Amino acid sequence: MADSVLMKHVAPGLGCLVAWALFASPFKAVLQVRATKMLGSLNPLPMVAMWANCVAWLVYSFLTVDIYVLASNIPGLLLGSFMTISCYGYADEKTRNIMVQGVMFFATVLTAAGIAVSFGKFDHAGTVYIWGCTTVFILLIFYSAPLSALAEVLRTRSSASLYLPFAAMNVANGLLWTAYGLALGDLFIYGPNMVRMDRGTGSSICHEMSPSIEVPTVPVLCSQQPPRMHARLVTGSCRAGAALP
Repeated sequence: MADSVLMKHVAPGLGCLVAWALFASPFKAVLQVRATKMLGSLNPLPMVAMWANCVAWLVYSFLTVDIYVLASNIPGLLLGSFMTISCYGYADEKTRNIMVQGVMFFATVLTAAGIAVSFGKFDHAGTVYIWGCTTVFILLIFYSAPLSALAEVLRTRSSASLYLPFAAMNVANGLLWTAYGLALGDLFIYGPNMVRMDRGTGSSICHEMSPSIEVPTVPVLCSQQPPRMHARLVTGSCRAGAALP
């Protein structure tokens, strides 16, 4: 009984708290953008992915009647919407076009999945499965954001671009949601969160194995913005919120 309460209530409850902190992590940088009226080197594409990710998880929570998945993603949707709109307002024309492409891409994926589950005559389990696959697909795009930071560490042998507390929070968050997903037997919750733990653990190991060599440049929150939409989605090395739950 105690194990059930721990896995099904305490773990996701703590996971919600960590999720909110991760979602809010780029908030200060976005407020700075609004104050200076300049986007600078902040990459807004991970925020677009955050918005889409939270929309997908909210629908999943409606289908599965999961209060913890619901609670963890409502702040992410609100923050993602605010930060995306804020960054769009101060971005240059090229960045705006790429942001629009990102929004349209995710909107198309979500709409296609919605049509499939609404008119495909699936039973409830089939509907949950299709939407769960769609959610994980969007989630993996969001998860790919920090990979360029790890590649940069391996290339330069410097861990200056990695933020150890953020990596540790990702490991903790992945562990909490993995425990919850395993307790429910929900592959769509514990599967991607195992990936999150591996990613966070890899970042922590790289940080400890590589010296932190400061580069004499202006610090940035996210990686520079490459020209193509897909590249920017993948290379946004943002200390921004990780996808959840």
